[in-house]
Amino acid sequence: MNQLQLETGIRTIINKTIDRFSIFIHTDDGEIAINAYEPRKAASLIKIPILIEAFRQLESDQFRSDTLVYIEQDMKVGGAGVINYLTSSNVYSYKNLMELMIIISDNTAANIVLDKVEMYQVNALARHLKCEHTEIQRKFMDIASQSAGLENYTSAYDMYHFLSTIANRSNTISDNSRSQIVEILSNQQFGDKLASYLPFNSDVKLYHKSGELDGVEHDAAILEYQNKRIEAVVMSEGWENNGIGKRHIAEIGNLLIDYIKSN
Repeated sequence: MNQLQLETGIRTIINKTIDRFSIFIHTDDGEIAINAYEPRKAASLIKIPILIEAFRQLESDQFRSDTLVYIEQDMKVGGAGVINYLTSSNVYSYKNLMELMIIISDNTAANIVLDKVEMYQVNALARHLKCEHTEIQRKFMDIASQSAGLENYTSAYDMYHFLSTIANRSNTISDNSRSQIVEILSNQQFGDKLASYLPFNSDVKLYHKSGELDGVEHDAAILEYQNKRIEAVVMSEGWENNGIGKRHIAEIGNLLIDYIKSN
């Protein structure tokens, strides 16, 4: 499969719903961009720049990853994650919280990390990386702020830049931080989108973070096979049934797996 066949396959999958999708895929052979610069609700994809900023601050000793945080009841929020539902389990290190906000997309953990690194610093990171469509305006599960019109936004192209910061050497974060982020992403527990067709113990490695809201389905991933790598971001919204969005993204993931293994 060549890149033209990959893009043709993707466009065939989303043909009837193309306006609902924003896609940016970077391969060794070039790029595929479909509505890639359109800002969309970020959902939990915004946890990727939060994680990058957290590691950046760890490097400059603004806080320590092993510092313990006692989680009061009023700090807990619902939605994705487990902290809100566990009995007598209220003390975690910042590193644990960073892991939980990615691996199981824990919203309580994400809010605590966001409070520590500060929202304006995450937005400053986005501007530094020229991610013009990315802005975090509210914490997770903050219904009042959401009702007031505050939302977190990004685009497929911006999210590619965050993935690229993780995948490639840069002045933004150290190689050691990059390695730790990749390890966290490799332990992602939600595999029903881009990773859906990935066989157990596959030699294709996939490091990713998904996101979802009512009507919104996203996934952003780094795929590696031998000496090849793909950064792929698929964002979608406007679904009456989220399961349909998931199935489309899973089919795109299947094409990406076939593509990286066939070249």
